[in-house]
Amino acid sequence: MKAALLDQSTVAGLGNIYVCEILFRSGISPKEESILSRGKKSGVTKRVERVTAATHDVIVEAIDAGGSSISDFVNVEGDLGYFQNSTFVYGRESEPCLSEGCDASIQRIVQSGRSTFYCPNCQR
Repeated sequence: MKAALLDQSTVAGLGNIYVCEILFRSGISPKEESILSRGKKSGVTKRVERVTAATHDVIVEAIDAGGSSISDFVNVEGDLGYFQNSTFVYGRESEPCLSEGCDASIQRIVQSGRSTFYCPNCQR
């Protein structure tokens, strides 16, 4: 699923941080087969709606925070972005999940050479 969202021919402009956060908020495992390749299987429409809503929310929050500054990114006014300071999963390996009632720790795996952060309990 993660690879499909990072594919710029599928959805342009989503980077690794945002995709990890979108999948978390959607409750979808990054290991899951892409819902875009499933056709009309059960539950696809609801999952697409969750991904769409989460994408909107994450992008709006990222814009409001000035983007994400992991290394040397600055916006056109020379300011740093702060979205990376409010992530639920990205960069939080081994830390507790922030979802109410969840006692799992955030896990990190590598997919297509990129770090993927997710909650194994909340994202199934």
